[in-house]
Amino acid sequence: MFLIRRLKACLSRTSLAAILLLTSVFIVFTCAKYLYQTDHQQFRPVQRQLIKKHVHHHEHQHNPSSDPEKIVQLNLEPIEQISTLEKRRLLQQNDSSIQFETTKIGTKTISLIVHFDLKGAAPKISYFEQIFPLIRKWGATGVCMEYEDMFPFDGIVSSAKHKQAYTKEDIEKINNLAERNHLDVMPLLQTYGHLEFLLKLEEFSDLRENSRYPQVISPCTNKTYPVLFAMIDQYLALHPNMRLFHIGFDEVYYFLTHPDCEEFRRLTNIQSQYDLFAHHLNIIVNYIRAKNPNLQLFIWHDILQNLNMETSMKYKLFQTVTPVLWSYREDMSVEGFVSGPQATTFGMYRSLWGATAFKGSTHEVATTSDVRHHYENQVSWIKQLNGYIPTKWKNFDGIIITGWSRYDHFLSLCELLPYSIPSLAYSLAAWKEPFKSLPHMDIYTNKQLQTYVQKELQCSETIHFTSHEHAIKPPPKCKYPGYDVYHALISLPALWTEVQRAESFVDKYVTDLHVKFGYIHVKRGEECLEKLKPAVLQLQHFIKSFRGVMDEIFPSQVAVEWLETYFMKNYRAVVKRYHFIQRAVKEQKSWLPRPIPDVDKLDENET
Repeated sequence: MFLIRRLKACLSRTSLAAILLLTSVFIVFTCAKYLYQTDHQQFRPVQRQLIKKHVHHHEHQHNPSSDPEKIVQLNLEPIEQISTLEKRRLLQQNDSSIQFETTKIGTKTISLIVHFDLKGAAPKISYFEQIFPLIRKWGATGVCMEYEDMFPFDGIVSSAKHKQAYTKEDIEKINNLAERNHLDVMPLLQTYGHLEFLLKLEEFSDLRENSRYPQVISPCTNKTYPVLFAMIDQYLALHPNMRLFHIGFDEVYYFLTHPDCEEFRRLTNIQSQYDLFAHHLNIIVNYIRAKNPNLQLFIWHDILQNLNMETSMKYKLFQTVTPVLWSYREDMSVEGFVSGPQATTFGMYRSLWGATAFKGSTHEVATTSDVRHHYENQVSWIKQLNGYIPTKWKNFDGIIITGWSRYDHFLSLCELLPYSIPSLAYSLAAWKEPFKSLPHMDIYTNKQLQTYVQKELQCSETIHFTSHEHAIKPPPKCKYPGYDVYHALISLPALWTEVQRAESFVDKYVTDLHVKFGYIHVKRGEECLEKLKPAVLQLQHFIKSFRGVMDEIFPSQVAVEWLETYFMKNYRAVVKRYHFIQRAVKEQKSWLPRPIPDVDKLDENET
């Protein structure tokens, strides 16, 4: 009986232990599964209140002198919104097949943003679908989209919209396309100078700082801010995930000339142009930060550099804005912001960026890019940063490689984006290893660099480095997106050479006097037609083929604008002369006696 009791007790304890063991295993498995799932939600934001409580709880324990609000301000951005660079790092941890090469100057990783100036020849979204993967592969970490009037404005600013403006769905496609290619999107909205697209309109003319010139909006009138805030709100709404926002502020030429400025000065005691600049900047910055305190706000440096230390500190600009130092020279070390106290001052900002160029910075009406010049511009910046990032500019975080399409809203188109893709490839390659770290070589002698770009562009041979080469070298055959536009443009000098050769023959026999007074040598006229006809047919073929390849990338009006700017005047002169000779040879049967013209006075006003 005793043995039976002992056996039952033993079995009870064994059962209990087994139950406890199974329960423990279940709990551990459940916790592990939960932790595994939680760990894989990599981009879950941390709540602001939790961060604030943590900061307030530890502020005295860890750093009695620190300001908790500043700690929150400095640390919220990387916690609440993970950058594209961080996403790349996390993606690589989970997928070893994905490789993203970062750009470093010394030990400092910097961002490379490619700028698309859409106020001139804005491409169709389908072209970005081809270009974004390429620039990501070449080392870009983001895109700066300067929409200007191509943005789908509505409400009180709807009239400022381009007739071929992108739709809201197009902006969403750009955002999604950038995200798929692991590119940050930095929208650029001008909020002080370069507001021609808005201020040119009669309904906004009373907002001009100088009534004659629609470049600069006036901070002196309260009517300015509902308009600017409406544009800002629409940018924020259509870029819900952005963390980089460029608000312009360059080339502000007019200050304190608006009729309301006298009363404004009396009320604010703002008397100088730079105080006005900082005041307006502060209003725009505070408005955006109230909407989204995590955005990093960028402004161009050219006016900012003139502010004194007192003004900059008064408006807390060192903490609230990121200057972008722009220089498009082959030797940027001559810039004022590189030497003396300016370099030190720019080193005081929380973050500092620079800007180079791959097109649109050499001439207002340049149609072809100087690849060598733009490459040397990149090399000069790299050389300067190698010396300054470890010393004066420890805050330096990125480069915007600009690609200007117009010098401003009213001026002509300069280099077209498809034509300038080779220049962009070389400009990005300059920042890429091993080219960045190799001893500097001229672009003509750096065969390793040439081979890399030639392969990336799928070219049969090295592309032309200067516009002069277009006239003396055959065009390379390439397969990059937009190559047909490049081929058309670099073939044009040879075409005009053929036309000029034909016209040089015609010039001997058909002068302006012959055309004006209908006095022609018929036999020589027939010979002139034989010379001119092939040239005219070639020019007509160029128009047709150029419009065809352009219309694949741009709305049809872009090709028309380019042709009217750079081609049609000379074309029409050739065709007009050709048609005159055709008529004269066919119709002229008799001639008046000399003198031709039968007048003794010159009409200087006749056109």
